[in-house]
Amino acid sequence: MTNFFSQIIFKLLSVLLALGFGITGTITGTNSSDAIETPDDFTPVVRFVVCSDIHLNGDEDQQAAIRFANLFKDMYSYAQGCEYKKLDAVLVAGDFTGGGAEKEYQIYNKIIEENKKDETQVLTVLGNHEFIDYRDVDASVGYDVYRQYVNEDVDTDVVINGYHFIGVSYDDNGQTFSGKTEWLDKRLANATAEDPSKPVFVYQHPHPAFTVYGSVNWSDVDTRLVLSKYPQVVNFSGHSHYAASDPRSVWQGEFTAVGCGSLSAFMGNLNYIEGDQDAPGNSGGAWLVECDADGNVRMRLYDIENRIFFENIDYYFTNLSDSSKRTHSWENQEARDTAPEFPENATVTSYVNENSETIISFPEATGYYAAESYKIIVTKNLKTVYEKTVISEYVRATDDDVTVNLGQLSSGDYKVKITAYSPYAKQGETIKQTINV
Repeated sequence: MTNFFSQIIFKLLSVLLALGFGITGTITGTNSSDAIETPDDFTPVVRFVVCSDIHLNGDEDQQAAIRFANLFKDMYSYAQGCEYKKLDAVLVAGDFTGGGAEKEYQIYNKIIEENKKDETQVLTVLGNHEFIDYRDVDASVGYDVYRQYVNEDVDTDVVINGYHFIGVSYDDNGQTFSGKTEWLDKRLANATAEDPSKPVFVYQHPHPAFTVYGSVNWSDVDTRLVLSKYPQVVNFSGHSHYAASDPRSVWQGEFTAVGCGSLSAFMGNLNYIEGDQDAPGNSGGAWLVECDADGNVRMRLYDIENRIFFENIDYYFTNLSDSSKRTHSWENQEARDTAPEFPENATVTSYVNENSETIISFPEATGYYAAESYKIIVTKNLKTVYEKTVISEYVRATDDDVTVNLGQLSSGDYKVKITAYSPYAKQGETIKQTINV
């Protein structure tokens, strides 16, 4: 199945389920399709980072452990260059361990103790991986270990500079949220009653169903039903690892939902038949979020692999309590999308590596958004020897070329055809070139 048809399926699923869930942004659209830029005088009164899916294994030299430590260092460095210099919180939306083992919790706490400043609160919820080591006996032991190392309360409602941060963990089976809906509903009712115009920040591990990229198959319905009652909510979730750099990872309907991807590796799903796959190379990220005194919210995505911000991923939200004004509904995001184009005179280069594998490289195509994927067809004497859709470099904040391993090919001339696709499945330009192996 091609990328085009897979995205058609995704959209059809979203629309069909919208009829049941009442996704206002999907059904009715919004007042404006124009994205709003952050004003020059935007001044935050609260700043926090959100990450998920660290998957620590207990080794402090693990790449994930180094990245988590760097996240603190880099965000403090960023804050020091701003007028508002504090980092008020770090939110971890679950799966901070690989299986919930005590040694993994110990490394988690060690990294925090060595890198966190007193000004910063670390707010953590349990993901499904915090229960894995205990499922064969009693999954609820996951709660006991969490309480020993992190917090006696598995669900929390913390107020920072006047804004509520509500974290909700899985039930003690590590699989459902049905036992948490009443608590979540009550906390949201109380928070929004205090000031209906203020955003309320909510975080849990799985995506609310049928919202952000990945929420078709990595999601929870129970939390979605509660969140849909509160337009002020800005929700953060992980679980799928789906690329936070994809515009579909930000969604607005009855509330605002944001996919965090993963601190360890971004993933995608180019169709719903073959399943998920890691993006090529090393990738990962976290959101830096700032909110001003009027409830306006700015979000920037940080590339933790290259330790720089994504230059063009910068969201600004206003009127969050008004569900009729959604600049980032599915329709508005898709309306901005344009077919990706390659740079002028783009070419395909190739070489054979030490394993006798043919490697091709080509520049990225871009439209309004960076291309999400490329369909590559390689033929020799009219016979197809390679055909695959690959994830683009949009998972990184750098301008690297796309590099693809075609495997071992016999010597001769090959025709290469590469077609770019946008995140919303708009077919872009095609490069056609002959390479010699």
